[in-house]
Amino acid sequence: MATPVPTGSFVTGLFRVFEAGERLLVEQAELLRLDSRAKIGALAARLGLGALGGLCVFTAWLGFLAAAVVALDGIPLGARLALAALAQLVVGIAFLAAARRGEDARAGDDGDD
Repeated sequence: MATPVPTGSFVTGLFRVFEAGERLLVEQAELLRLDSRAKIGALAARLGLGALGGLCVFTAWLGFLAAAVVALDGIPLGARLALAALAQLVVGIAFLAAARRGEDARAGDDGDD
């Protein structure tokens, strides 16, 4: 940097302090950029693996329901499908109730401050 600096020890020292501060800020910004890039990559990998795991669990659940329909061969097909749908309904209601309980517990914790 070829910036003209007035002569004098105080002014020269002050200029060097500002110049060092500028270099420090630039280096910190570069480190933050590199750190952010690594964190974004790790987050994307975690989200991808989570989505893949969710898909595998979902297909396993569908396989379980199909196996239950096939295993109950003595009952008419309509009744077997109705039982499978009822099982889905019960599981869905249980998940919704658990989520609601968790939401209520968090709301109660927030009010104790």
